[in-house]
Amino acid sequence: MKKVMIWGMLAMIAGSLLLIGCKKEEVAETDLTSAEDQSQGELNYDLVFKQVDLAANDNGLKKGAYPIVTIDTSVSPRTMNVYYGETNYLCLDGNYRRGTINVSWTGRYRADGTIISITFDKFYQNDNLVEGTKTVTNVGRNTNGKMVFTIVVNGKITNTAGTSHTWNSNRTRTWIEGEGTPVVTDDIYEITGTTSGVNRNGISYTSTITEKLRVDLGCEWRITSGVIEITPSGKSMRKVDFGNGACDKIITVTVNGKTKTFERRK
Repeated sequence: MKKVMIWGMLAMIAGSLLLIGCKKEEVAETDLTSAEDQSQGELNYDLVFKQVDLAANDNGLKKGAYPIVTIDTSVSPRTMNVYYGETNYLCLDGNYRRGTINVSWTGRYRADGTIISITFDKFYQNDNLVEGTKTVTNVGRNTNGKMVFTIVVNGKITNTAGTSHTWNSNRTRTWIEGEGTPVVTDDIYEITGTTSGVNRNGISYTSTITEKLRVDLGCEWRITSGVIEITPSGKSMRKVDFGNGACDKIITVTVNGKTKTFERRK
């Protein structure tokens, strides 16, 4: 009788462990942390570049005391500091910023060979600490006459909970619309390339753009279409779809045939 009870208990425990193992595997396969952190990195560094572009062109960036833009053209490369103050400042684009964006550039944005380098000094965007470097190089025009840039980012974002994730990208950006006007909001780019990083849970990942990203600088959420395939270490590939061109914050993620929807974080 006792042996039957013991074996029965062991079977129940084994069954419970199997169930727990299955649940852990299911959680691991539906975990969207890498996709969320990848998306946040994408958006934050794009928002920074738009601020730099607006500051350089003095086109609708300032609404009050900040930001304070200081440009020095007496040095080579030229430098610019965009300072938002020591406390959160609500910018015209609806995002809060504080700290400084530092910029250096070797020539005009539209000139072949120009290199623009961006760094940060205690810079926060919507209370996320943004660090690292972003380098934009104008490599000339493609066979269709469109201006092409290489974009290299080695970045780190620390969120309001105090956890950090790194985001490194090597991309090619093609200027497909808006080059002929002085305003920024009608500019549209296509992005190809790869990224890698370590998410806020310490899991490394790699990603590849499999369908060109369409970046609309007139859209608050920047990317309006395209697909990225993200593979966290030891896990299945996640297919991240940015939609069909609408300006919204909705992304769908497909893992092993199952699709979930989430909203992008700034």
